[in-house]
Formats: sequence, structure tokens, C-alpha cells
Amino acid sequence: MASLCGHRAGVFGSAVRGAPRVERARLVISASFKNKENIDLEKVPAYKQHDSDSGSTQVQIARLSARITQIGDHMKANRKDFSSKRGLEAVLSQRKRLLRYLYRTDRAAYDKLIGELGIRSVIAGDSHKAAQRVAAAAAAK
Repeated sequence: MASLCGHRAGVFGSAVRGAPRVERARLVISASFKNKENIDLEKVPAYKQHDSDSGSTQVQIARLSARITQIGDHMKANRKDFSSKRGLEAVLSQRKRLLRYLYRTDRAAYDKLIGELGIRSVIAGDSHKAAQRVAAAAAAK
């Protein structure tokens, strides 16, 4: 037996050693978004309330809209990329929640934002695009 000669033997007769250490790759979530590649963030500074504003509702919606445009372009080229489709749905629902919040709290800012970004109204009672018409009229003044 292998144990008689001083070596520990495994089931198959080879010396038992610790399991080989496997280096796992870190999960990279959306590297192009992280590096801000292919994302048009030119409209975002217009919605900042002060220089270091990165968390106001309008800024978040503008950033998410840029991200939606980027993922949408990717989806046009890669129709079967279901993980990107799932990510797009998540970003769309997040923007929808923020738009609903903005509609409840500041109607004028909501009307201005959807008019300038070209977003459809997410409010169920606004099926006749009344908010977009108000935003267009305000922009024309």
C-alpha cells in the first residue's frame, strides 16, 4: 500500500495534494458603459442643477436615456443577445419609475424633459400625448 511507504495515496493511487488553485475572472458588467464608450452624454449637463449634480431625477433620466440609446443600437446589431435585452428592460423600467416620480413631484420639469429627450409619456392617463403637446408648446415660446 502507498501508506506503507510514507506517501498518502488517493483513490486512484496518486499522491493526494491540495486542489489546484483556480483564478476566477472578475465579472465585468457592461465594460463599454463603465468606460463610457459609445454613450452620448452631451445632453446630461443641461439638466444639472449645480456643478456637482449627478443624482437629481432629471440627470438620472438623461443618463439612462443615453444608456438606452446605446443598448438599443447594440440590440439592432445583435438581435439574439438576450442578456443585453434583459439589461435593456431593466434600464427602461428604472427610467419609467423615475419619470413617474418626476410626474408626481414636478409636472413642469416632466413636460420639459420628455419634450427635449423625445420620450413617450409613461403616464397611463396621458394616452393623447397631452404632456408632449404642453412640452412642445413650452419649447416653442
